[in-house]
Amino acid sequence: MPWPKVHFAVAQQLGGPEPSSHLLIGSIAPDAIHVRGKITREQKGITHLVHDGRLPDANLIKENYLHYLNLKPEKAWKEYIYGYFAHIYTDLRWVQTLYADFKEENIEDEENIRYTYNQEVSQLEFELKRSQHGTDSILNKLKDSAGHSIPLFVEKSEVEQYRTLKLEWLLDERNEPKVELVYFTLDKVEMFIQDTAAELNTLFIPSGIHEHEG
Repeated sequence: MPWPKVHFAVAQQLGGPEPSSHLLIGSIAPDAIHVRGKITREQKGITHLVHDGRLPDANLIKENYLHYLNLKPEKAWKEYIYGYFAHIYTDLRWVQTLYADFKEENIEDEENIRYTYNQEVSQLEFELKRSQHGTDSILNKLKDSAGHSIPLFVEKSEVEQYRTLKLEWLLDERNEPKVELVYFTLDKVEMFIQDTAAELNTLFIPSGIHEHEG
């Protein structure tokens, strides 16, 4: 699945040039289950609405989004939920588009496909960090952002711990593999970000957070 900078970039498209800290931390919250240590694919699947090994379709994502959106009236909660379910939809579209193409081209290289993928998406994080407008502002907002517990999915402390780990990784230049992007090039990914955000605006609006802005 795409790594945090892709999710932040989608959030930036959804929330304007200065997305709220609630939207930003929500956009990586489904992956916070990783802080529990060694987890099964099924355990990770719970936070992403996976059933029988398959990600949910757009309608199921929207149904869950609307359910959780209305559990609390606070704007911070609604923005957080918007980010959470935007993450799941972004994962779905990534699997259906860029990752599907990558897998097709590497179908006979099962031994190295995970390594190649991790190298490329790691490099992509740093490419996006340099190319995306407002990256410093986004990372600064995240430092003090507050998570929320979502029943059956993630705990507040897990989300905030995961946020800290991802920030530390992104801010350490030694983590950049310094490889040339072949499959997940910047132009392809930037187009993906724009297209996915446009789809989310159609899927979640007018029921989304923009109704609640004061």
